[in-house]
Amino acid sequence: MALSRKSGNFKVSREEWLSAARTALIREGISGVKIERLAKKLKVTRGGFYWFFRSRDDLLGALLEDWEQRNTQPFFDALEKAGPDGVEQLRTLNDIWVAERDFSPRYDAAVRDWARTSAKARRSVHKIDKVRIGLITRMCEAMGYRGSEAFIRARVIYFHQVGYYSLELHESKATRHRYFPTYIKILSGKG
Repeated sequence: MALSRKSGNFKVSREEWLSAARTALIREGISGVKIERLAKKLKVTRGGFYWFFRSRDDLLGALLEDWEQRNTQPFFDALEKAGPDGVEQLRTLNDIWVAERDFSPRYDAAVRDWARTSAKARRSVHKIDKVRIGLITRMCEAMGYRGSEAFIRARVIYFHQVGYYSLELHESKATRHRYFPTYIKILSGKG
């Protein structure tokens, strides 16, 4: 028997709880991710939460998994689509960062803020940073760089972008696209 929102017993999906938690994390920080607040926003009782999560900690773990997948998989997809040319891969990666369609810098920043106070979130951030830098290292190797030069170049590319968001630079997309060729030239070392 399906219940209606009017009756107050409507069961929202796991994804709706997770989406509400993601939105709260981005807008309010980790202190905004509370079961009672999320239930109020979803217009349901908090009892429905327990259909999908054992506890708030369980929700927070799912939120970290969501961030890891949602904000990292687009890099892998884009680089695979770009083909074997490392410079083209960098262009494609840079396009993800500039367009902010498949990657949410606000979600990334919110998780990084959370990681300042949570060992579990910090471990997740470190793990994903390592994965992303590994991916960019392979991209640099596709450009012809080897060993520590590929790794350091990958770190510079990654730290540049994380710093871009951490500094909260507010440039128009037109400005970012205008800078795009110069960034590609400098970051790739290719002419």
